[in-house]
Amino acid sequence: MRVSHSRVDLFNKCPYRYRLRYVEGLNTIPDTEPDNALILGTALHTGIEEGVEQALAFYQSSFPILTDDHIHEMMKLEAMIPKAKALLPPGGTFELPIGDSDFTGFMDYLVPVDLDLTGKDEICDRCQEWKRCDDSYSGHCPYGKFTIPSENTFDLYDFKYSNNGKSYSVSGQLHEYKYWYELTHPGHRIRNMYFLIVPKVKIRQKKTETLMQFRDRLQDALKEAEPYLMPVQYDPMKIIGFLTDVKHMVEAADFPKNPNHFCGWCEYQEYCEKGWNYMLLPKNERRNLNATKKKVVWLYGAPFSGKTFFANQFPDPLMLNTDGNIKFVDAPYIAIRDTVTVEGRLTKRYLAWEVFADAVAELEKKQNDFKTIVVDLLEDTYEACRVYICDRQGWKHESDDSFRAWDMVTSEFLNTIKRLVSLDYENIILISHEDRSRDLTRKSGDKISSIRPNLREKVANKVAGMVDLVARIVADDNDRVLSFKTSEVIFGGGRLTVHNKEIPLDYEAFCEVYEEANQRAAGAMKHGGNTPATPAPETADSGEQRPSRRGRKPKAEEAPAPDPEAIDDPNGTFTPGGGEVDDSAPVEQTEPDTTTLPKCPDGDRIFQQNRDNPEIPLCPSIDAAHCCHKEGGPDACPLWDRPKVEEAAPKMDVNPTRRTRKKRDA
Repeated sequence: MRVSHSRVDLFNKCPYRYRLRYVEGLNTIPDTEPDNALILGTALHTGIEEGVEQALAFYQSSFPILTDDHIHEMMKLEAMIPKAKALLPPGGTFELPIGDSDFTGFMDYLVPVDLDLTGKDEICDRCQEWKRCDDSYSGHCPYGKFTIPSENTFDLYDFKYSNNGKSYSVSGQLHEYKYWYELTHPGHRIRNMYFLIVPKVKIRQKKTETLMQFRDRLQDALKEAEPYLMPVQYDPMKIIGFLTDVKHMVEAADFPKNPNHFCGWCEYQEYCEKGWNYMLLPKNERRNLNATKKKVVWLYGAPFSGKTFFANQFPDPLMLNTDGNIKFVDAPYIAIRDTVTVEGRLTKRYLAWEVFADAVAELEKKQNDFKTIVVDLLEDTYEACRVYICDRQGWKHESDDSFRAWDMVTSEFLNTIKRLVSLDYENIILISHEDRSRDLTRKSGDKISSIRPNLREKVANKVAGMVDLVARIVADDNDRVLSFKTSEVIFGGGRLTVHNKEIPLDYEAFCEVYEEANQRAAGAMKHGGNTPATPAPETADSGEQRPSRRGRKPKAEEAPAPDPEAIDDPNGTFTPGGGEVDDSAPVEQTEPDTTTLPKCPDGDRIFQQNRDNPEIPLCPSIDAAHCCHKEGGPDACPLWDRPKVEEAAPKMDVNPTRRTRKKRDA
């Protein structure tokens, strides 16, 4: 395995991120934010090497759409690239690959240096061997001494687009590059090493200024920003530390997460922290529906109808309770509520949504023996999400930022609920109160009260799509039933085919509904999907096969009609050969003359359609010669696609009558 500085550095920062990228090889959806560090860094390298136009072209091509923020980043690149390029001496090589079978890397810029000499073999008193003259920035002696180029002495530069230049002073990147370059190029030496630090201008548009005013202020800030060179002194101990890190990386069996301030720049942040998964694919095989035991249900009903009591009947439940109504059930629970702690004079508030999200994250680890997860109540968690988003953004209400606030709340809530319902537990139960405060107006103008969960309609429709069933608990005195009825006024439905629209509010009766639905679904799948078609039985060749036609049912044998001439004959009728049945040789019947039968105008289409798809039957009144045997011929056939007769447009009178005004009486 060939190692690199970036691979080892990533392992040191976060072993879990190293595992996802290099061990499992997972790719993520590209980040399209304007300040994408990878795209900006590549654009900076492209600009220093090829020019500003090429850098801007690369940056634009990296995004599906450009916004004002993208234009601002392009303005920064356009201003900073020429300044950075002016600090580099000419004559060097960009993107020079180095390494061997154990190490690989790319040096951003390697340039040969000039030695300042008084003669061909005498060192100036003010200079030291392999070091730049302290009195000269360009490397040429300011005292007019002799200068000769060196063929085996170089300076190394690496470009960084960052405001944190001090962090690179302890980096081992340039030390590793110098070591492996001199190892693979005998006789060559790297004299000096530099980081070219290009600062990022970070200013934001004020609410009181226009876009053009902000861009003018941005241009002023770019004029003041200056790139600079940061020298690096070679340290052999950096190489020893690098090799030690490589040993730890190769021998690692566990890759723990390391939460730190770099998580905001990690491409796996949503997958790591929130469990959002967009790229993992299942195994390509059909599932056994009879083995599906997971139940995801959304229950709603009036207060005191028995929702929590019914959920407590499920095996090994854990209640995520929001309303404190947990006194009369014995299931363990987590209280979803705000928690306030006081440390000295500092008061900290831990919001209810953070408690709920942390509980979901803990359940994802599956380090427990619960079988049922109950959320009671769902609408309270939505309100907690609203409070959390508004507190995080500094809003009092979503209307403070109406363009994105509602979408942020909805996305945060639904993504967390998706994580919850996708957990690997036997039962996921969501509980809501019933809402009858909304009226529905029919076409006739009558207003009727709708019955639905107490959740915003848009969110409720999304949640309903995540569950198997939406059921309503109805309480009538002491009788409680679980109703699956749905109508224009009752919110409900699901993916399961339920035969009984009402069942007793009992766990065993509820399980029978799932068993019945699974059996029906499994039986239906036996006749569909990827099941291959059964081939037709082979028959012996009997000459040319005529197109198959839909046969009629055979009629029952009927007694022959009596001969009217023999009714009055006392001796009865004569049958050749004796007996009651005529056993004489049959008389040859002549086939009807097809020359007198009319041709079917659709004959070619009918036979071609049957040849393309044998399942489409032929017309029973047409023969192989396309002759129509129907009484009345093709004119009486309702299947003939007759061309529509276009009626001639009415002719307009050449001299239409003109309207005349009636003369007024004098």
